[in-house]
Amino acid sequence: MDFKKTPKQIEATKLLGSSAKHVLLAGGSRSGKTFKLVRAIIIRACKTQSRHISLRKHFNSIKTSLWHETLPAVLNLCFPDLPVKWNRSDYYITFPNGSEYWVGGLDDQKRAEKILGKEYSTIHFNEISELDFSSVQLALTRLAQKNDLYKRAYYDCNPPPKSHWAYWQFIKRLNPADNEPILNPDNYQHMIMNPKDNMDNLDEEYLAMLEALPEKERNRFLNGEFSDVDDGAAYYSFNRDNHVKKVNRAPGTVFSFLDFNVSPGVAVIAQFDGDRFYIFDEIWIDDNSDTYKIAAELKKRGYIGDAICDSTGANRKTSGKTDYGILREYGFNVLKTRNPFQNDRVNNLNRLLANDKIIIDPKCKKLINDLEKVSWKDNLLDQKTDKSLTHITDALGYGCWKLAPLSMQKGSATVRQY
Repeated sequence: MDFKKTPKQIEATKLLGSSAKHVLLAGGSRSGKTFKLVRAIIIRACKTQSRHISLRKHFNSIKTSLWHETLPAVLNLCFPDLPVKWNRSDYYITFPNGSEYWVGGLDDQKRAEKILGKEYSTIHFNEISELDFSSVQLALTRLAQKNDLYKRAYYDCNPPPKSHWAYWQFIKRLNPADNEPILNPDNYQHMIMNPKDNMDNLDEEYLAMLEALPEKERNRFLNGEFSDVDDGAAYYSFNRDNHVKKVNRAPGTVFSFLDFNVSPGVAVIAQFDGDRFYIFDEIWIDDNSDTYKIAAELKKRGYIGDAICDSTGANRKTSGKTDYGILREYGFNVLKTRNPFQNDRVNNLNRLLANDKIIIDPKCKKLINDLEKVSWKDNLLDQKTDKSLTHITDALGYGCWKLAPLSMQKGSATVRQY
């Protein structure tokens, strides 16, 4: 079988050779995206002694697809005379000039630590619809091998919903962490490649199969479209134009709404006038945060007052103290609360937002980001697609439930439970 380079793949070659450091090839199934990226990596590996890697969320997935199928196919069709050595225990190949091309998964901690202990000239993130933004950012710290090659990050995917970080970063050119415009946006380029662009290398029956899929799957796997919907935006009542306005701290009680996590540790700082919540600051501590660090930061900013928290804070920790106890040591008045059902907490926030009862200062970027991106998945808030999401809106939800709860009718039922 001969590999025929299609016009779309010629266009992709030019894009991969451009000055852009980050390049996404998105589109339908079997459009040649991964094939094209693997070929580019092999060419880079042959230029100078260097190390490269393709990563996916699950090692078994990349082993089955890229290691056993795509990589051998690219070598056989595009580089039939290139001798490489296969290390089938650590999953990398070695080129005649000493370059290495690894494959790996981020789901196995020991394997991931071994992989991320090295530096690379190219990092390829395969099927990024499965990867959360924080995992990608961590891996990119290893894009630092010293040699003559320009360091590049490649990405591919069948387009996920528009709530996914890839859409924000490559299509909207906004930083997924805070929705601010990306610095050096020309460094982030993308191209849509679909099966119809690769017909010279596909069986017509495969295309017919894709055309017969239900509309949602057909749009993704045949037309390569980012979907407008997922299982449902959680905070659908939030509107940046309506709810984000300058908020000044006023005299009176300051409330700290907290959600207890190791990473990130978060707090929402608010005032409540009996009718409306005014959110004027937030705290977000990424690395090994704990209640002591959050309490110290709140005290440093002058926010000692009433604290409303996740009710698990009453549980005794390994330190011998409860989170509530630690907050009291710092001078907080901890208001007792019970966690509502997850569905009720989200419904309550949507009710308050719909009635313009929550105003958020624009500097609260993490909270605004959460309100725009958190979604439902399998009847629960999605905490897996992007692990940084849900925490700070949880904190807001606890505080709003305590001070302005949703009125519950006797006998009411909830579907999504905390």
